[in-house]
Amino acid sequence: MEPVEFREIAMILAVGEELSFTRAAEKNYISQPALSKIVRKVEKNLGAAIFDRGSSPLRITPEGQRFIEYFRRLEQVRNELEKYCESLRRQKKADLVIGAPSFFCTYVLPPLVASFQMEHPGFSAKLIETNDAELRELLRAGVLDLGLTVEENMPADLKSFVLKSESIVLAVPRATPINARLRDLALGESDLRGGLVNEDAPCVSIGAFAGERFLFLKPGNDIRARGLKICHDAGFEPQIVMELDQLLTAYRLAEAGLGVAFIRASIPCYAGFSPDLCLYRLDHPDTQRQIRVIFNDGALASERRKSFVAYLKSCPEVR
Repeated sequence: MEPVEFREIAMILAVGEELSFTRAAEKNYISQPALSKIVRKVEKNLGAAIFDRGSSPLRITPEGQRFIEYFRRLEQVRNELEKYCESLRRQKKADLVIGAPSFFCTYVLPPLVASFQMEHPGFSAKLIETNDAELRELLRAGVLDLGLTVEENMPADLKSFVLKSESIVLAVPRATPINARLRDLALGESDLRGGLVNEDAPCVSIGAFAGERFLFLKPGNDIRARGLKICHDAGFEPQIVMELDQLLTAYRLAEAGLGVAFIRASIPCYAGFSPDLCLYRLDHPDTQRQIRVIFNDGALASERRKSFVAYLKSCPEVR
């Protein structure tokens, strides 16, 4: 199914309210034939008729009722997002507004901004915690100047570059019995460098942990999707005992012995290498991913903003 545009949704909602293509066309300053063409395109895309054109007056089909319910909810979300973007615009006073997931806002970006400020006195930046879906919309709306993301498929209307690569490892409570068999394969502090696992570090198969209890992040998170794929490729469905919002929370709960968790290899560098955990490098390609800086090129007009992007591209302090 192709995406339905908000403009198309607004047109269909207008027809549903008026129960007339003519009145809906007048209301939206569009010709009736053009409106009919838009509705037919959406109906073809959805695979079902929204309106019964053979009835007089016009009626909404049973399938159309469900579609209109969904469209109303989407319209409400769009209105809420527009209000949110407008409120952020009013608050925007910094030289640069950067959006990123919580982990980046807490650990990665503050030292980078502070280091840049040493070279550019008076520079100010505001950090906004956001997810990948919101990040794209806020960039397009001009609320954010740039953001950090781990998404692989970049939208054509936004530019990006790779900031760095990182590894995903498995954190296992030290008291878990399987550690006795895998003790020699566990990673040490020297195996982790800048968020990556050394290439000569030993690997284990996720299949060895098929019977363990797992801590996963909630749906929509990249590490969740990768973790599920890694488990499925090994032929098992992980026993998920808890779903969490933050990766650091998963790390701490694994440390407390509540389950095993997929984590980014840089977490021990920031949160401390825990003696209560065994970390393992997994033999799966999806444990490697890239962190990207993403931005709307039109939002990088000032020289200071361009300087910060150039700084990120060359900064040796990025971990």
